[in-house]
Amino acid sequence: MSADPPIFVIGAPRSGTTLLRVMLSSHPRIYVPPESDFIPRLYLGRAKTVMGRDRAVRDVRAILGNRRFLREWRDAVPDPEAFVAALAELTPAALLDALYRAYATQHGSARWGDKSPIHTHYVPLLAGIFPSAQFVHLIRDGRDAALSTLAAYPDRFYVDVYFAAQSWQRRVRSARRAGVALGPARYTELRYEDLTADPEEALRRLCLFLDEDYAPAMCEHHKLARELLRPQGRHAPVRDPVHPNSGAWRSRMPLCDQRLFHAVAADLLVDLGYDAAERAPLSPAERARVAGLATKYHVLEGGRRILQSFGVFAPH
Repeated sequence: MSADPPIFVIGAPRSGTTLLRVMLSSHPRIYVPPESDFIPRLYLGRAKTVMGRDRAVRDVRAILGNRRFLREWRDAVPDPEAFVAALAELTPAALLDALYRAYATQHGSARWGDKSPIHTHYVPLLAGIFPSAQFVHLIRDGRDAALSTLAAYPDRFYVDVYFAAQSWQRRVRSARRAGVALGPARYTELRYEDLTADPEEALRRLCLFLDEDYAPAMCEHHKLARELLRPQGRHAPVRDPVHPNSGAWRSRMPLCDQRLFHAVAADLLVDLGYDAAERAPLSPAERARVAGLATKYHVLEGGRRILQSFGVFAPH
């Protein structure tokens, strides 16, 4: 097993986790691969299980079939049977550590991390697999995250302002609850607004938490991003130097959407120290809109849970 504890970057979608992934990967000792969704799918309820050889081979084969995760893998893809044969023990921790460590080594790094938004709901699982792991929760004003979500997924019928508000608050609350249980040595929160306003100061504080020396290359993340990320798509802005980026919702989010978002998540915004204006009672038309979108959301969520109960895993 690696001597350095793994780093898990968590956060609601469109909260800047890809930016932070590339910043961390710009550190000479750290590498964070593209996001994955396979750890909960493979190991939920099995964090400490000792696997049989056949099961371990199936798990490795499934992981190595994830093209998104392997996008930055530089060496030949290993043979699953040979990979498993080289493991000192057949546990999720040993398997995952060997896989991520091999990934990091290809990029000249000694310490590995993971960045996957679905992991906001699975912090206890990850902490159970890796008892020394550290978690960095990147939090962004939910209204800016909602604007970014709507722009990034215009073709997904289930993505609307209500969905964005519920998804943001559920993920943030889930991660924060788990963080309280972990304690300050293993869990920290970083604000996206701080990271973009003064990246060096924010990254210096983060390096203190991780017990790593600060590396100036972290503030030049765009150099690595241009190697790793496509010039088109929803992550393309990470290829540019960072600049202050907060509060766009004030001018770009329609007032009716602001009020809807606040009806769902104003309490959390206030708890986090964000301004939650426009909290006046909703009009009858606004209440009807909230009710309609809430019905849509809960029907879809109920359907997803039914599929999960039949073994169809839908990461969320």
